[in-house]
Amino acid sequence: MLKMGEWKTIKIGDATAIGYISNINNYSCPGDCVEFTKVGWIIGGIIEWRRPTQGIYESNRLRSAVRLLDQYQDKTILIDLALATRDKQWFEQLTQKRPGCEETD
Repeated sequence: MLKMGEWKTIKIGDATAIGYISNINNYSCPGDCVEFTKVGWIIGGIIEWRRPTQGIYESNRLRSAVRLLDQYQDKTILIDLALATRDKQWFEQLTQKRPGCEETD
């Protein structure tokens, strides 16, 4: 079951786009198509962030982007992306302090 806001990848031609599900409607048969907002392209193994663009795609073409996003050691790029896409929940997840990481005087 797909959920709005889930991060996915999709193969489009010879390239792979990364983005999130921005709308789930019954564009054709129920559950067949979703609105997908592309925010980056994977080129040569590197993500190139771009201005968000939306398209409607078959849901069975989407793949999870969790492992790809977890590969990024530097979270500042992801924080910038969360701000650019106005994804408050993701921003808060990226910036919350982990237990044991509190600053001391």
